[in-house]
Amino acid sequence: MHYKMTPVEYFKKIIELYFNSREPKYYNPNIFRGRSTSISSELEDLTALFIALNNPDSCNYFTDQPLRFQGSKTKYPDIVIQHENKVIYDLVDMKADTGWNRDGMLKFCAEWEDYIESVKGKETQFINGKTKEKHCGEFSMDLKYHVVVATEVNSGKRILEDYKLVNEKFINVELYILSKGIHPNSYSLSQDEILKKIFINNTEFDRLMSAIIKS
Repeated sequence: MHYKMTPVEYFKKIIELYFNSREPKYYNPNIFRGRSTSISSELEDLTALFIALNNPDSCNYFTDQPLRFQGSKTKYPDIVIQHENKVIYDLVDMKADTGWNRDGMLKFCAEWEDYIESVKGKETQFINGKTKEKHCGEFSMDLKYHVVVATEVNSGKRILEDYKLVNEKFINVELYILSKGIHPNSYSLSQDEILKKIFINNTEFDRLMSAIIKS
C-alpha cells in the first residue's frame, strides 16, 4: 500500500525517541542520566500518527485512554480508534519490545481475547484528556485488539511461538512484530547505522493497516 508516513520514517522516529531519552530533559553540562526515560507515551502518540496519516477513513484517535463501562474494570488501551458513527472497531496496544513480560505474550493476549469478546456491542464513555470533554461510543461486534511489538529483539525466546499461536487461534486479538535484527535502542551505533541495519517487516505494517482500514 502507499504510505504517507512510511515504515522506514516511522522507525527513524522511534530511533530518535530512544536517543533523546538518554538526555536530561533540561540541559546542564553537569547533569547526566543513569537510565533513559521511558518512551512509551511518545511511542503511543507516534503510532497513532502513523495510523492516522495512512488511514483514509475519518476517525478520531485517543491515546492512553481509560475506557469505562458497566460491569467491567477500567482498561487502558494505548490507542482507541473511533469512527464518525461513534463506533470503535479497533484498539491498539503498542509495545517497544516484550522483555518486560517473562511469561510471554500468549497469556496477555488470551486475557484480552476474553475481554474483547465480553464488551462487543456495549456502550462506553471516555474523556478528552486536554479538554475533559466526555465522549460516548460503542464497541463494534467486530471489535479487534491489535498488539503491536516494535522489535523481536529483547522480546524473549517465546515471542515467535506466541506470535504463531495468537494469530492462528485467536479471533479478537492480532499480534504483530514490526522489526528484527537489531534493537532500535542499540548503543554502539549511530542513528543512521541502526536504521540501515534494522530489518523492517513491511508485511506486518501492511497487515495492520489492512485490518484497521474499513473503506
